Amino acid sequence: MSTTTSSTASLPLQPSSMSPAQLAAVSFLARYSAATHALYRAKLGRWFAWCEANGLDPLVGIHRAHVEPYIRQLGEAGLMDSSVNTMIHAVRGYFRFAHIDGTITSDPAVYARLPKIHRDESRTQSWTD
Repeated sequence: MSTTTSSTASLPLQPSSMSPAQLAAVSFLARYSAATHALYRAKLGRWFAWCEANGLDPLVGIHRAHVEPYIRQLGEAGLMDSSVNTMIHAVRGYFRFAHIDGTITSDPAVYARLPKIHRDESRTQSWTD
């Protein structure tokens, strides 16, 4: 989220002065508390910053063709595949609830392709006889 969004999210809800993207973020984050709220807020903040850097509104007019390059950029930034999946979880939730709330007509992240996570079987512990 931009600086405006970040500061707005901690103020009393003021829908008349918020963009649809900001209002959707506040609505999504309202269901979480403490550490989860802070974590998802930071993840959405990264999405908002990426959108701002690419001249996009973080909610309105977003398509899967915008979400997938974001996912790719996270991997190119050095995040492990599992971290990319965790990072995009908040963004997917944001879009899912914006769609449920009727703010957007479709969820652009629902079919975005996430990296495959390959489990290292040598690190998996199991009980054996």
